[in-house]
Amino acid sequence: DRLGNPARESVVGIGDSVEHDIAGASGAGLSSALVRSGILAAMSGQELDELFAGHGARPDFVLPSFVWQA
Repeated sequence: DRLGNPARESVVGIGDSVEHDIAGASGAGLSSALVRSGILAAMSGQELDELFAGHGARPDFVLPSFVWQA
């Protein structure tokens, strides 16, 4: 409501936590982008796949980092 109820297909949930950010976006019917900086940076592709399977959530996009520039 605070954002004016944008269409779900125009919103992407972004975060570094599969358990919270990616699963939360999926549960809300939104696309998601996983940011690989921080604790996930050293995980292999296989480890990430296992993490996704363990939480029943897979991001639509995977970003090496997320930087906000003004």
